[in-house]
Amino acid sequence: MKRSTFLKLAFVMVAIFTFTEMNAQILVDYAETNATAMYQTTGRTFRLYALPDLNYSPSYVAATNANLGPNSEWRFVFAGLTATAPVVTNTYVAQNFVEFTTPAVGVYTVDVNERNTLIGCADASVESQTINVVAAPTATVSTADVTNYCGDQAAQAISLAFVENAPNANAAFAFAVSELVEEIDGADGFIATVGVPNATFVDFTLAAKAKFPANLGGGTPNFTYSFNSSALVISNNNRTRYTYTLLKASDAPGALAQGIVSAISQKSDYEYGTPKGNANGIISYAFTDNQVIFIVNPTPVTGPIYHISNTFNY
Repeated sequence: MKRSTFLKLAFVMVAIFTFTEMNAQILVDYAETNATAMYQTTGRTFRLYALPDLNYSPSYVAATNANLGPNSEWRFVFAGLTATAPVVTNTYVAQNFVEFTTPAVGVYTVDVNERNTLIGCADASVESQTINVVAAPTATVSTADVTNYCGDQAAQAISLAFVENAPNANAAFAFAVSELVEEIDGADGFIATVGVPNATFVDFTLAAKAKFPANLGGGTPNFTYSFNSSALVISNNNRTRYTYTLLKASDAPGALAQGIVSAISQKSDYEYGTPKGNANGIISYAFTDNQVIFIVNPTPVTGPIYHISNTFNY
């Protein structure tokens, strides 16, 4: 091989590798390939994109999924999922993505191959994506109320239970727990608030979720989180009620309803509707049992015994 020919080939190979490296993702956020099984929350629309063959889409812009080759087509093959037009299963179309609407819980496979109408060739092999559509996450306070403590108590362990059929490596939840301390009377009537209510006694934000195994115990699909209450101290010799309530994460949008957000559900909402998602489109899923109450009670003090005075008729 001539030196000049070898150098030309080397430059071409470098250019190909560089272009491939630059386009290791599509639309900036589509970065994980079909080598990894996908997890998606049920009912949330999502898209899959196939990276085009750069020979036939040489000016392709990955960041915007623009400039597909004019003769390039893709065939998506799937069952059990509903695709939006123009994609129909097992039919070539001049579009390198497929959008599925409101998928039901289940495991699905989507195959795709590319062809070029100018040369009449189609890839004989396919790329396959496994999609695990899972139920929305749930969260509950699994610790029972205790309202008959006598006297001051040490801090009490509180357990939360999360259910989501996601791999351990992807398990992450955003939530907060508030603390409210109140003095109450013998009929549970409110007397006064003790101190300042704490809305972030526990706070795992959307940006910094509780993750397995750093914060979460258990394992798919049943995860746990445990924390301690404050020391349960009687205030002003009144019955004192400590209430711990599950809330949305402190950095959740103001209009978002109280509920759990997981990494999988947030990702699913981010992809919902359009390839870039909608900024305020996060969905929270209502807590089941969202509260635990502890009441510490002053120990009864027995009063003296009374009887009719011995001098009553003296």
